[in-house]
Amino acid sequence: MHHIVLLLFLLLGAAPQGPEPPYPSGSSAQEHAGLKFQLVMPEGYDAAKQYALFIVLHGYGGTETGMAGSFAVLAERDFVVCAPKSTAEGWDEGDLQKVKEIVHHLAKVLAIGPGRLHGLGFSNGGWNLAPLVFDEDFEFASACWMAAGFQGGSVPKRAKKALGAIALAGGDDPNRGAAEGTVGLLEGKVRSVECRIQPGLGHEFPDKLMPYYFYWLEVMDGRFTPGRDASFEWANDLDAARTRMTEEQLGGFVYFFAAADQENADARALQHEVFFDPLVRAFGEQLVAVMLERAEHEELFQEFRLKATPAVVVLKKDGKTAASFSGKIKAGALAKALRDQAKNKKAPER
Repeated sequence: MHHIVLLLFLLLGAAPQGPEPPYPSGSSAQEHAGLKFQLVMPEGYDAAKQYALFIVLHGYGGTETGMAGSFAVLAERDFVVCAPKSTAEGWDEGDLQKVKEIVHHLAKVLAIGPGRLHGLGFSNGGWNLAPLVFDEDFEFASACWMAAGFQGGSVPKRAKKALGAIALAGGDDPNRGAAEGTVGLLEGKVRSVECRIQPGLGHEFPDKLMPYYFYWLEVMDGRFTPGRDASFEWANDLDAARTRMTEEQLGGFVYFFAAADQENADARALQHEVFFDPLVRAFGEQLVAVMLERAEHEELFQEFRLKATPAVVVLKKDGKTAASFSGKIKAGALAKALRDQAKNKKAPER
């Protein structure tokens, strides 16, 4: 009997584990379709989960290791980071075709969720980004032109609902104009499009824009956390905000969220759609923005006579209520209320 128990123990101990990941955790040098690439895999990769795939194209004379290192932190957020290396100094049509083969390969062998592809191109990589992210064979959820910009061309129909675009550049970058021009060229053709500029920076990596970009990337990937929003410079003290409003003669608005709204479609739509609306952004950025969690400020919530989250209260310069919204909030109505309190009431030019 003792021998039978021992045999069972040994057999169970030798039971096969789950399949080995196709690539090692962390950063590693790889090659596929005749093109080298640096791959950064999340620690503890689990094929039962779903991940996002982030493809980054380097600039002229750049390296795959440099680009992978700049975005390796994304692996901590369940992104698989892939940085291919062009065969020459810059990208050409042949290399881009090989990149597409790499994307097909990684999407097949890794647990990449549907519609969870993201692309970024720096400088020369940016000029060559469109053929990749707008390829009809893929379902890219986001595209980022860094120190570059979209130059026009065909955009797939699905992009209008499913792909967000952003351009990032330095204030002194010669390519700043192209980055800013991306907005006009893509507006109405993609889910959302914006441009952010880092003042005092030349043709370099816009490091100070990365916190916003990483937040934006997670939004485009479909991740939602009530109260995790970087659309505005949020304050968390209403009394201090009202003091500032009085001193600077500014209007304001208060966003009430609830941690329990994780599955609330209206809360998700407010943060991921309404707050991304160009007019809401343009007028809201002129006001003092305050974000409060309802559970911690229930008395204020009741004082504003609100009934449900999400809720937004627009304030006059004297701190009194101008308009309030809760539940399903429409961008047009909120933009109008914010515009009424903004100093510059002119819609932004595109």
